Amino acid sequence: MQKVIEFRGPKSEAVAEPLAAPPSMERILAVVNSLSRTLDCIKTMCATEPNGPVRDKLETERANLVIGLFVARVAAMRVSSGEPVPDSASSTLPTASRR
Repeated sequence: MQKVIEFRGPKSEAVAEPLAAPPSMERILAVVNSLSRTLDCIKTMCATEPNGPVRDKLETERANLVIGLFVARVAAMRVSSGEPVPDSASSTLPTASRR
């Protein structure tokens, strides 16, 4: 018979996992800069695009970029203040979408 699930013993027996290093401020600022430039481009395209499906898609992407930019700036503030940054994979926030 084959073992399907292996249970670990108490924490004292488990191998200690190393803590992940916080992200560097330079990487976060690079993301903020990239998102800001992309947002500026989309704002420009929205100003020239007439109403329709393309404009709707641009507006949706614009909303997602605003959310991403906010999250990146909050992460930058947390790193600069030494506050722990939560793992981005555990985020359960939905992205903006048009229905």
